[in-house]
Amino acid sequence: MRSQIRTYYLRRFVNSIVDSTLSSPSLAEMVRHHLMVDFSRQHNPPYQAFYKVYDDREAYLELSVTDARGYSDPVYEQGLALLRIGVNGALVSPDDEQYAARAFAGRPFRTCPYCQQPFSRWLDYYGHIQTNHWELKAIS
Repeated sequence: MRSQIRTYYLRRFVNSIVDSTLSSPSLAEMVRHHLMVDFSRQHNPPYQAFYKVYDDREAYLELSVTDARGYSDPVYEQGLALLRIGVNGALVSPDDEQYAARAFAGRPFRTCPYCQQPFSRWLDYYGHIQTNHWELKAIS
């Protein structure tokens, strides 16, 4: 699958991947091994950013962000951090968590949609949703 999307839609897409790991198996679990996520940005016009989700045999998803002129590299680093966490889901590694901590510079990367509590680690966020809001998840 190959898709060109604007940065706003990339953020929505990445966030939906992260949120999907709360209720369904992650992409990594579906294919039974870790996938890798890569990001590169070309600085010459037209400004483009490329995200790729792949394993050692093939690329599963390539995203080309073409509306990238006004966005700084930290925005893309944060997107990459979230995409790595979303792809790995329940198999998230300490490296993924450390990458997200660096990309978000100690700021929370996720806020609980029910009680607005901020979280800096995916496993803390996941545990909070599963234990504190399990009854709300079943309703929505």
